[in-house]
Formats: sequence, structure tokens, C-alpha cells
Amino acid sequence: MSRWQRDFAVLRAQDERRRALADRGDLPGLARAVMDAACRNGSLTGPGPEAMSWLRGLPDADRIELARVWARWHADPEPEREGDIALRDAGYFRAELLVVASGVVRGLDPDLLAEPRRLRLAHAAREYVVTGHRDWELADAEHTAGRPPGPEVLAAFRRTVLDYHDEPALREVLARCPGPVLNPGEPWADRAMEDAARGGGPWQRLLAHRAPVSAAAPSATWLRTARGLLEAAGAGQVRRHVLRWFGLVGRERTIPLTGWYGPPAHDPYNVHALRGLAWLLSLLPPDGETCDALAQLVRTIHLDLPGAGRHPVGIAEAAVTALSLTGGEDARRELADLRRRITDTHLLRRVDRALAAAP
Repeated sequence: MSRWQRDFAVLRAQDERRRALADRGDLPGLARAVMDAACRNGSLTGPGPEAMSWLRGLPDADRIELARVWARWHADPEPEREGDIALRDAGYFRAELLVVASGVVRGLDPDLLAEPRRLRLAHAAREYVVTGHRDWELADAEHTAGRPPGPEVLAAFRRTVLDYHDEPALREVLARCPGPVLNPGEPWADRAMEDAARGGGPWQRLLAHRAPVSAAAPSATWLRTARGLLEAAGAGQVRRHVLRWFGLVGRERTIPLTGWYGPPAHDPYNVHALRGLAWLLSLLPPDGETCDALAQLVRTIHLDLPGAGRHPVGIAEAAVTALSLTGGEDARRELADLRRRITDTHLLRRVDRALAAAP
């Protein structure tokens, strides 16, 4: 079965059934109708976003009663598995009960199903992307209850948006729960966030000055902002810290990830921060140590190709671009060395263009 319900006639019929039951005041029937739809439609649709909005618009007493019914079913699901609910196994049914009940009762009863939510989010925190049900509803319920999801959970949701699906509801939850400037779990990112916490606002802004996703080179506007950040943080300090961070790129993760969807070697959310830091170095007075660090970043990524996926290639390309913008004898020497070592044809073309353009 698909994870999404695309048949609008089915969704319309489900909506009519729910409204008829609500008009009659039949809350047990409504509870079953919602779960029939959730189990029929697929794990990334559930009852549907319009249905969830409608359910949250019911009187508070009805929302609480529906959630309590679903909580009882969650504790003992087998007797309720009939109709469309029987299309799924008990684990799937319990996952839908948890997500739907948490979303409907959000803001009314923070303790209902709190422990199952905590356990599921703890599991999601160790996934490369969140491939289960609409777990952002669980995070939103916890945030509303004053228990904001931890950075590891938000990191998994960020990776999900970049590498799996881009559901608007998930983006809305991430907007309400912004989280740290980088995803934790990579040694370089952990160290960068520690250093930025000590350095204060200018360093946080520097890490947040990410390279635009689709940009091959920094724009004049991007460079103007970067120069202001360098001045605020101190060019010498920036060079020293960024070179240290680059030395940690590619090290084994501090937070291991599970899941089949994508390689965990380079967190896709952090990739564009690394790209921006590479560009940032090109604004500093050229020196051999900086050029060597940029070239080593390319070599580190190149060793992971082709299995590293599409995101890390952008890091290597940004470092090559930074060498080209830096110019000078050291930069040209490093580019020439990369030209001899690199076998990836796409990256090789980028190096050739950088050599031709380097001043």
C-alpha cells in the first residue's frame, strides 16, 4: 500500500462519514471512522491534514474523549482490529493511534500517552530519516506541553525534509522548534557548536551563514554579509577555528544513525554550513595552511565517492571554488595536486575550471 492517499473521492467519503457521526454525537463511531481512514490511507496521510484540523476544531470535551478512547485502544489494540483497521497489523494500528490521539488532544491533556510519545521520539532521534508515521505530530504535542523535542529529534526531521519527503506540516513543526544552528552527531559540527557557544552571537551567526543550496559560487550579497561576520568574530580566530573544524570532517559520528535511507557519513543539513565555511576562508589573506586545509577537505570527500550520496559532493565543490577565489601560488599548487589525484569526472571538471580561473 502507498504511504500517501491520493484518491480525493476516498478522502471526501471519509469526511462525510466523520461529519455525519459528529452531527449525531456518536463519539465512539467517530473514533472508529477516524481510525478506519488512518489505516486505509497510508502512514504519511493518516486521516489527512484537513481531517486533523477539523478534529482539533471540535469542542474540547469531545477531543479529550476521543483521545481517551484511542489511548485505551493503544493499550489493547487487538479487539478493535476490524473493518479497515484490520488491513494493518497491530503495530501499525498502535502507531496511528498514538499519532492521531496526540495530535487531536494537543494542548489539552499533556500527559495522555506522554510515555509512548517519548519512547517513539527517542527512537526517531537515532534514525537517518524518520520513516515511520507522522511523528512530527508527537514532537508538536511535546512542544506544546512544554517539553520541546531534543536536538537529535529535530536533526532527524531536518534530514527527512532534505532526503525523504517535504510535508508542509513537518516544515511547520521545524519552524516552531528551530533547534541548534547545526545538527549534532558529526565531530566537526559538535566542536563548532561548542566553540560558537563560547564565542557568542557573532559565531552563531557565522555558522548560520550557510551557502545557498543551489549556488555554485558565493554571490556579492553573500560575500558582503560574510565580510561583516568575519570582522565581528575576528579573521584570525575564524581561520584558526574553521581549520580545526575541517580537520574533523569525515570522522566517525558521535551519534550513530540507523535506517536504510541514505548514507550517514555526512549530515545533509550540515553540508551547506560546511560549504559556506569553505567560501568564507576565501575572504581571508591567502596562506599555505588554509589552502592545504581546503584541499584536504576535497580529498576527504573524494575518498567517500561515489557512495557518499549527492550532498557531500557540494562540500568538495565549495572547497575547490574557495581555492579558485583565494588565488595565489599555494592555491594553484593545491588545485594542480587535486587534478592529479581526483578520479570523479564531475569534480575533475570543477577543478579544471578552477585552475583556469585562479589568479
